Amino acid sequence: MAEFYDLTDYQTGTAIRTFTIVDTSVSEEGYDVLLDIDLDSGYDLQGVRLHISFEDLTAYETQDIQQAVRYALGFFDHQP
Repeated sequence: MAEFYDLTDYQTGTAIRTFTIVDTSVSEEGYDVLLDIDLDSGYDLQGVRLHISFEDLTAYETQDIQQAVRYALGFFDHQP
């Protein structure tokens, strides 16, 4: 597959509106998560694979894979 974009030309992308965890499986290194993602641009991504290692879970201070996916996608709780 050919690369058709130059990273220096695109400073930002679109925000993730929502995501759905379709499936999870455990591997030796962590979790493989299959996601469907709705983008703020109106497009959606289906069948996106995300790997979250056991080290990631420790860093996120959670054992909840859904919470870890939220953190990995940039959804953090903001405390006032």
